[in-house]
Parts: sequence; structure tokens; C-alpha cells
Amino acid sequence: MDDDLYQTQEEETKKRRKKILFFFIIILVPILYYIWFIFLDFGKVMLYGEAPFKAEIFGGETFYCNDSPCQIKQKTGAYQLIISKENFRQDVMEVNFKLWKTTDYTLIFKVNPYIEKTETVPEKEKEFSYEIMFDEETKSYKLFEKSDKGRNALAYFPQEIKNPKIFGSKYAIIVCEGTQTINTTATETITAALPQQKAYLINLSLKTKTLLPDFAYYTITESKFSPDGKYFQFKTSTSKYWWLMNLSTKNISPPTQTKIGSDLKTDWMYGDKIALISQNFSISMYDIKQDKFENLGTFLEIKEYPQNIIAGANGGVIYIETKTQKFRIILQ
Repeated sequence: MDDDLYQTQEEETKKRRKKILFFFIIILVPILYYIWFIFLDFGKVMLYGEAPFKAEIFGGETFYCNDSPCQIKQKTGAYQLIISKENFRQDVMEVNFKLWKTTDYTLIFKVNPYIEKTETVPEKEKEFSYEIMFDEETKSYKLFEKSDKGRNALAYFPQEIKNPKIFGSKYAIIVCEGTQTINTTATETITAALPQQKAYLINLSLKTKTLLPDFAYYTITESKFSPDGKYFQFKTSTSKYWWLMNLSTKNISPPTQTKIGSDLKTDWMYGDKIALISQNFSISMYDIKQDKFENLGTFLEIKEYPQNIIAGANGGVIYIETKTQKFRIILQ
């Protein structure tokens, strides 16, 4: 009897202990979560840049940074940070607040583009002209630069390139078969593409010659190589847009991808970018690697569509030349 009573009391004691423990857990979990959420779940970023500037967390706090580096403390996670500075372009960057760690970020400020008149514009890069002729010594056809009095061979072709079209730069040359004229009657001729038209890429740095993919190269009416020789930009008689070829991969991007109108003036910027001006005098930059456009602004000081657009050597200036005026647009 006493044993049963003892067991009953012990069970009740255990039940009370469980209830008390459960009660403490119910109270303790929210408290611990509150402490974690408010005091412990945080990371820091340090922003290095030319102060003063403003950093705004998208949809959240705004920090006014009068000194550099500027420290921001925030709950852990990835955030979009809007960086603003007077007279400079606003930028949006992603920052990551890591638990109990400090992550450094360096800010690069770009000035708001502005336009001013100028008396001179830089000369366009030297154009390279090439030619093919039969070489008696090797009994093949050699490619050489026209200005080279010694006619030193840059590449050899075992067979004749019929009616060649040659597009050349300092780093690369594209040689393709052209068209041929066929006499149909005594008074009528037609121009036709050669069957199985071939085209070659000559890399002057690597001294290699490779066959290019099939394309109607004979329709090319205008072309430009990028300053580093990595890309070939061209327009054809059959398209409303400029085409792009990656000379490393030999991949030709369809013109509908970039939609850079063939009637627009363009020039290469350093860093695989193309500067272009629209018909309403809006200047844009197309980034090939990121496949996106950046609008730099509309400049109504330009009253007529330019004859030339020339990118400065350092990528910080774009020169615009019309029939009557010259301008430069400062980018950085």
C-alpha cells in the first residue's frame, strides 16, 4: 500500500517537473530567438570609396557616409545596396552580410556624363590594308600588308582565293571569297556568290589560320574589329542590324540579339563595349559580356546626326563630330 502511494507521488512529481520544463521552454525559446534576432544575428560590411557618399539598403535603412571606410551593420543575408554621390552616377550593388564577419567592398564612382564643345577630335585608328598575290617561290598564294615593301607573307593559301574580300586590323585578318560576275548575254551580267564560299581567320599574334563557319561574308558592307582583336563587328546588305563575331570561339551572334541598328554610328570602347548614338542623340554603351545596354543620357546640344563617333583611348571620353561642330562627352 505504501509502495503504491510512493509511486503515485513520484509520478506526480515527474509530471510537475515536465510541466515546469515545458513552461520554461515555451518562455525561453521566444526569449532566445529575440536575443538572437536583435543582438546576435548580424554581419558587417566596410565600404571603401571617396567620401562623402550615401548607401541605402533597398527597402530599408539609409546610411550617410562622411568618412571612408564606412561601416554598415545589418542582419545576415544578401542585400541590394544603392550607392549615391553628388555629381556621380547612382549605382546598385549586391552586398552580403556574413554572420559575425566584416566584408570589405570597394566603390568605384562614375561621373554623370556631360558634354562640352571641343576644337579637335582624335584621329581614328590606323586602317590596315592587305592583299593576296601568287608567290613563285612557294607556288602558293600569300597574304601581305600593302604598305610592306618587302611583301612578307602573313599567311599562305594553297589555292587561289576567288575575288577575295579582306577585312583587316592590327591583330586579325578575315579573308573570304567574294562574288563573281557571270555574263548571261552580250549585254547582261549578273553577280553571284561562289559555291561553297570559304572564309579564313588569320590571327597575327598567334600566327594561325583557321576556317570560319559558313556565312554569307560577301554581303558584308562595313566592319570594325575591337581594339584587342577579340571581336569582329560588321553589317551586311541584308540586315537592319550590326552583327558580332567572337573571334576566339568563331561564334556569330544574331543581330536580333544586340539590335544595334545598322544605320547607327558606333565605335569600340576598351573592355569589350560598344558606344553608339541613336537618332535622338541618346548615347548608349553595349556591354558584350553582360549582353546589356547602359544609357548614358540624351544630349540635345547635338543638333544633327554625327558623321563620326570616336571613343577615347582610355574609355573615359566619347567624341562626336558633326558637319559643323565637335563635342566630347566626359564619362569618368
